[in-house]
Amino acid sequence: MHSMIAEAADPAAEVAERLWRAYAPYRRGRGTSGDLDAMLAILVLAAFVEAEGRPEDDFAKRWRRASAEAAVGFSPVADLRGALQGAARRPGFPLPWSSDLDLGSGPDDAAWMTAFVAALDRGPGFGEVAVADVCELLLQRHAAEGALPGGEFYTPRGVADLLVDLADPRPGDRIMDPACGTGSMLAAAARHLAERWPVSDNSFEAYAVDRSNVRPAMLNLALHGVSMPQVELADPAALLRDGNLGRADRVLSNPPFNQRIDGWGERQFIAPAESSANFAWLQLVWSQLKEGGIAAVVMPARAAWAGGAEALIRREMVALGAVLAVIALPAHLFAGTNIAVHVWVLGRGRQSRPVHRSDSVILVDARSAGGRSSERPRVLSGEDVDRIADRFRLWLAGSGEVDEPGFSRSVTYAELIQNAGNLDPRTYLRKEGGPSLAADLSAMLADFERRNRETSELGAELAQVAGAQDQLAQDGIRCQNLLLKDVVSGRSTVGGRPVRLLAGPSGSLVRAQDYVEAGGVPVVMPKDISDIGFIEDGIKYISEQHAERLDRFRLNRGDIVVARRGDLGRCAVVGEEEQGWVCGTGCFVISPPDAVDSHYLAAFLRSPGAREWLDTHSTGSLALRTISLEVLGMLPVALPDLGAQRSIGEAMARFDAHERRLLEQLAMTRDIRSKALNSFLAR
Repeated sequence: MHSMIAEAADPAAEVAERLWRAYAPYRRGRGTSGDLDAMLAILVLAAFVEAEGRPEDDFAKRWRRASAEAAVGFSPVADLRGALQGAARRPGFPLPWSSDLDLGSGPDDAAWMTAFVAALDRGPGFGEVAVADVCELLLQRHAAEGALPGGEFYTPRGVADLLVDLADPRPGDRIMDPACGTGSMLAAAARHLAERWPVSDNSFEAYAVDRSNVRPAMLNLALHGVSMPQVELADPAALLRDGNLGRADRVLSNPPFNQRIDGWGERQFIAPAESSANFAWLQLVWSQLKEGGIAAVVMPARAAWAGGAEALIRREMVALGAVLAVIALPAHLFAGTNIAVHVWVLGRGRQSRPVHRSDSVILVDARSAGGRSSERPRVLSGEDVDRIADRFRLWLAGSGEVDEPGFSRSVTYAELIQNAGNLDPRTYLRKEGGPSLAADLSAMLADFERRNRETSELGAELAQVAGAQDQLAQDGIRCQNLLLKDVVSGRSTVGGRPVRLLAGPSGSLVRAQDYVEAGGVPVVMPKDISDIGFIEDGIKYISEQHAERLDRFRLNRGDIVVARRGDLGRCAVVGEEEQGWVCGTGCFVISPPDAVDSHYLAAFLRSPGAREWLDTHSTGSLALRTISLEVLGMLPVALPDLGAQRSIGEAMARFDAHERRLLEQLAMTRDIRSKALNSFLAR
């Protein structure tokens, strides 16, 4: 398969690709949670030896011995650990020695570390490449392969660069990320500063929501030139309750979406719904800014237009002058999800606002930005970032024309308030008039041609994926045979939540009169499920307040929603976009434990064997078969090791994405046919 890393076609990409190829064969069948930490620690050590190591230094000698041992297939772990300890005692090493820095390898780690160090010792070396770029490319690959620790997003480089350009940190600034993930945002800030001024002039303050992200974030920042970076595990509610607020010049963050957070304590705005904490995150970010400070935050698109309490908070934020800009970005920017996001730019106090536009917000619709190859994530280019950031800077400077039909517009507070505080750029940036039929058809044909090329590339990739699965089957896969109820039994948790095998709410809990117009919380019914995802056309909604009362039925990323009637075995995996939706009547929800891959389990439920078993054990008429929760729990499940599950699940997810793409192209073909006929008849 053509590698994402190789696309960059530069020395750093060559090194990163070589390292990943050395490591990848050792992922299957073993726990890999600490592998990223060890990789980055080895990179930190190798870069320091290259830059500061002298032939007589003990840590340099031990590094050379580790490399020589790895080259002939012996474990380098003991010498790596000794070299790391020795280097950490040397002035100038970017991290203090602690147990957190230790490689801490288990019995299964020696093999991959041997291959990794041997690959690292082959040219080009770190004297010829930027180690920060190698680090970024490995993080990107871990995210693409689903190998990053859970909890917080990995933020793609283009998105991180955009947020940094919008906030524009300066020398001496205190820069903060209250949900730092693996450190992508602050690493981008360090790159931004290094191009202009010494990074050491700035203070970087990082907090991780997920414990497993503390160490990789610290190592990532060290590789980006941040000396002695401090990354702390912090409860976001504790940060808000901290009396030491208003201390950051710049805040950059991509916090977890729609994550329930209890105990927010004192609030600057109206109390947000705790089950949907997007506005609590915005509030936390704003509260950390000092007078004149600016923040850039990634938010789900729904936060810009959601009703209820969230609309009240938005209006208050606008009236307070806290919102400077909202920028709509395209879908498919993040690995593993097609969710579209917005960037909110916040400011605190008059000093953060333009003098001549103090009563307005700039809205930018950049949904068409970013190139995309096949089904890989869309990538914001440097040109995309510059175009968006330049428009914001022009608005902030208060000079020049910032309005561009269909792309950007400065909207007054009065107009925003008239629209119930709606901050969705699409509401205010519809082009007047519109293109001619001929121009519209020409644009559609160009897009159709591009999609055809991408689909052809994807088809070639899928052939390789199918070949890999065939080889996996020929090699033989050992499976445990468990009942579904046993797969989800015990006290295991997923991201702090218990695993579940749960039937949706009864009809008395969600009645026909409870549904509201679009803008509430979607409720998933059997008709809204297909084997390639959720169908939003015709989906029904309930109010946020009603959804809070049904909290036990709300969906989390990685859950599987299964139809209990009709086409048995029909199910879909919940992604970021469906986070916080409600499982409706007529469905089951499965929250698998960490040892079970959601996409594999969904693929198994859709398999002919599972569907035949469910059909045999169902009740009802031939036209409408039904299964009970008890019957579903008795379904026999073939469960291979986690590595094989992920391989199969990823392959099936790729085929699902390809099918969705083909359906989109079919709809586009019909639309083009209609427009071509209309264009001919209009002549």
